[in-house]
Amino acid sequence: MSVLSTAVRVLLLEDSELDAALIEDELRRGRVEFTLTRVETRAGFLEAIHHFRPAVIFADCKLPAFSGVEALEIARNNAPHVPFVFISGTVGEEAAVELLKAGATDFVLKDGLVRLIPVLNRALKEVQERLALESAQAELSSCNSELEQRVLDRTLELSAKNAIMEEDLRMAHELQLALLPRRFPTLPKDCPPSESAVRISSLYRSSHMVSGDCFNVTRLSDTKLSVFICDVMGHGVRAALVTAMLRTLEEQLGEKAADPALLLGEMNRAQCHIFEEAETLVFATACSMTVDVAAGTLTVANAGHPCPLLVSGAQKGVTPLSASASRGPALGIFSDAVYHNELHPLVKDDLILLFTDGLFEVENADAELFSEDRLRQTVAQHTELPPDPLVAAVVHDVEIFTGRTTFPDDICVVAVQVAHLATSASSAA
Repeated sequence: MSVLSTAVRVLLLEDSELDAALIEDELRRGRVEFTLTRVETRAGFLEAIHHFRPAVIFADCKLPAFSGVEALEIARNNAPHVPFVFISGTVGEEAAVELLKAGATDFVLKDGLVRLIPVLNRALKEVQERLALESAQAELSSCNSELEQRVLDRTLELSAKNAIMEEDLRMAHELQLALLPRRFPTLPKDCPPSESAVRISSLYRSSHMVSGDCFNVTRLSDTKLSVFICDVMGHGVRAALVTAMLRTLEEQLGEKAADPALLLGEMNRAQCHIFEEAETLVFATACSMTVDVAAGTLTVANAGHPCPLLVSGAQKGVTPLSASASRGPALGIFSDAVYHNELHPLVKDDLILLFTDGLFEVENADAELFSEDRLRQTVAQHTELPPDPLVAAVVHDVEIFTGRTTFPDDICVVAVQVAHLATSASSAA
């Protein structure tokens, strides 16, 4: 069935009344609405081209006084956009190729008129598409100056909005920095930093204006210190918002920080509840630990976070804390997740290094990963250093390995060193 919806003006160059009748019958059989003018001579063909203005031309290849090849040349010169279809008894392959090169649209054999309607539909569709394209191009050209102005206006508008966004991000960056500890607590309270039982150092770098990493250090008593570190999936504003939420949760649950496993469990349930309401999944790795300088112990609980490193003050060795088997899942995945505490002894000069995966999940120019194993080896080379120089040295080694001073991911590093135990301090006093 024809897809044509309006009457088609058909110019037929044909000297056989019988063939002309067969062509008209085929058009009717295909339910094509058409108006047909049949001509046999050059003069008649030219007259029809200019006055009948056909939508399609059907032409026999050979007529007594006028050939289809001549008609094709006339059509190309006078009506170049009108489809020209040869309807012939026979046509050789080489001749067909030459006629197509000359501008013919298609060929239909007289003993294969069943192809006529599909060929007609396709030819007229191509004309419609070409006319639509030309119309669109003409309209586009006529509106060029208007579009250029619109682009300019839109560019200015976007620039203004980008400036506002940049200002908002700068403010968010400053607020996020404000959530991080600026001064670290001492043990006991109010003692000079030089006399504190712990010495703390940190490094924080965001790969974007805002970060998905954060940490906090809180004094629980004159002999206990809590350290919390987390890394939210993803980057940018979304991760920063979740980071701020977790930092707030950690502060609200501060009375539970003495029990790291309990703290992580409460934070996990709260995060799962919040994002269940939002119907989205956002998870974060986290590690919480409590340093007790009176008991000489370190209590650690881990929620899918990279294992902290314990640098032995006496033996100068490096030991990973929270083995993979004892780590619980990241926060925000399973609301009923259970976290466990690990207890480790501490002696004078022991140092605990906490970090996010941005510190070691970096590659060099040969696509070689720095890795956690290489990080432990690097830390082992600097065990004699106090917290500040040790953190700087480790980060510098990573920069040398990668050959750049920027990191593709956020990084957060916290070092806590036991300067002395409370019991030894008392006896010394």
